[in-house]
Amino acid sequence: MDYASKLSGVFPPCATIFEAGTEDVAYDRIRENLEKYNSTDIRGFMPLGTNGEFRSLTDEESVKVIQVYAKYRDPSKTILAGAGRESAKATIEIIKLYADLGIDFASLLPPHYFTSAMTDDALVRYYTSVADASPVPVLLYNIPKYAGGVVISTDLIRRVAEHPNIAGMKDTSSEPIVPYIDAVPGGANFYILAGTINKFYEGLKHGAVGGVLSIADYLPERCCELQRLHEAGKADEAASFDVWIRKLSSNAAGKYGVPGVKAAMDIVGYAGGAPRLPLAPLTDEQKAGLRAALEAEGMV
Repeated sequence: MDYASKLSGVFPPCATIFEAGTEDVAYDRIRENLEKYNSTDIRGFMPLGTNGEFRSLTDEESVKVIQVYAKYRDPSKTILAGAGRESAKATIEIIKLYADLGIDFASLLPPHYFTSAMTDDALVRYYTSVADASPVPVLLYNIPKYAGGVVISTDLIRRVAEHPNIAGMKDTSSEPIVPYIDAVPGGANFYILAGTINKFYEGLKHGAVGGVLSIADYLPERCCELQRLHEAGKADEAASFDVWIRKLSSNAAGKYGVPGVKAAMDIVGYAGGAPRLPLAPLTDEQKAGLRAALEAEGMV
């Protein structure tokens, strides 16, 4: 498979929507968002990631979420589903369930309960074992603050990048993105995706193929526009746009995490709603400030 063609572009890390009061998963509202995203230029979707609150879902709920994406996605869009579990066996089993429904890639947060044991050697064994058994290609997901501090190293990239069923990595770490891009062996069918808007343009300039961006949950076309400017060689316009969108993200939902992203989705016309406990929704004051930031830039 040509992984680059299916990964090049913008992916919203899609929110899981819950019913007010009951916190049951609102599958119909997820479908409504999905159908709106279908009409944009995003490359695909990443359900069941951090913004998808996957840790707060049961496996049964997760499978039902994937069923919605598989049924209602535009056929041209790629599904990159979060599937990491704490053992290789559990990870393989959930990937197989998702693969039967039609996902294209599985994104794997590194196991981290036994943090001190998660050496590069241990992670190489984990990722290669999963990739050997997975019916779909897998990607590494580098986000230490949600993985017990486990950081995917550039050496780990060098060691797994040529595995035929490991397609790349989403980088949401605080590490610079360029060394990860440079660590990919020449000719490897392995690609880096930026995991934050702050890394997106810098990554594109040095060879990243796209991004999984929280701000794309509520402003997907703006993220796509930055990549279009870059690919058209309009460096000055792209650089200015990058400064603008990173500032907007910081002033809007960026400082509020998942609850902020969901509130911003509500404001601009997507379904967001409240997160599932123990996360709390934004206060009315915070929502007002978020709305003001978006209105000031003409986003509402």
